[in-house]
Amino acid sequence: MRKGSTGYGMGVSEYPEIETARLRLRQFRAEDFAVHRALVDDDSAVTWSHRRRPLAASLRSWADRIDGWQRNGFGMWIAEVVATREVIGHCGLQRMEGGDEVELGYYFGRAAWGQGYATEAARACLAYGFDQCDLPSIVAVVRRENAASRRVVQKVGMLPERDGTFYDADATLFRLTSGDFRR
Repeated sequence: MRKGSTGYGMGVSEYPEIETARLRLRQFRAEDFAVHRALVDDDSAVTWSHRRRPLAASLRSWADRIDGWQRNGFGMWIAEVVATREVIGHCGLQRMEGGDEVELGYYFGRAAWGQGYATEAARACLAYGFDQCDLPSIVAVVRRENAASRRVVQKVGMLPERDGTFYDADATLFRLTSGDFRR
């Protein structure tokens, strides 16, 4: 399932790769930037993400994703379809802005919606976080009106913890503990 070794708060020596039934979660590559940028700039899809970023900020975000692996032992992966090698989005674990919580994050382009890819990727990310990084819990932030994302986090066992303002939006914080994941 993965390469390298990690523990919570320890970096990885090799960027891990995960393969699920239909997806490959792998390292960001330079050639991914243009297609990924097009996915996250889709106006219909960006409605559900927390914020749109200018090009310079997007480049910094990519660098942060790579650095996250080295700092924490977890980070974001590019999500590609195994059968076609098509890049359809990204997913992974990151430190939540302004705190120590570890957050599940994912973004899939419109063409990938409704096919179960987000749920499949979320399950793999949670398994990595709990089994390889020994995280005590993982959270997810979902805008209140994003019914599809709510279904994803609920399908993977996350429970709503509290409503509030997260990333400048009205949202719900969901949580899954290691113990609940293993049941």
